[in-house]
Formats: sequence, structure tokens, C-alpha cells
Amino acid sequence: MTEVRLPKPGDAIDEAEITKFLIEEGATVSEGDPLYSLATDKVEMDIEAPSSGTVAWKVEEGGTYDIGTLVAVIS
Repeated sequence: MTEVRLPKPGDAIDEAEITKFLIEEGATVSEGDPLYSLATDKVEMDIEAPSSGTVAWKVEEGGTYDIGTLVAVIS
């Protein structure tokens, strides 16, 4: 099982918005596939899956979360 946490896209950034899930709940993802999109006041980016498996989301799409928040689990 792999925990997916909200990354720190820049030094002065403490939180980011999950703008879109690119993989549905319960779907299978491969390592390196785009997993979700995030946005801050300075950057927008897609985050890749760190491992392969089935995705279980732990946050809501459209929510703003602190850096390090558990976003999903891949098992």
C-alpha cells in the first residue's frame, strides 16, 4: 500500500487545491500515470502516481488542503 500525500510545489506554499481527479475511485492506475491536478496561487500541475494499484481517494475534489495531507491510498 502506498500513501499519496499533497506535495510541496514551492518554498512559500503551505496549501493547494485539488482541482481534478484524473483517476476514478476504485480504478487501477500505473506508476507514472497522471493521478490528480492541483493548483496554488502560483502554479498548476498534474501529480503522477508513485506506484501501481487501485486508487482510494481520502480527500474531496475541489478542496484546499495543507501540504502533506493524505490525498489517496494506492493498494
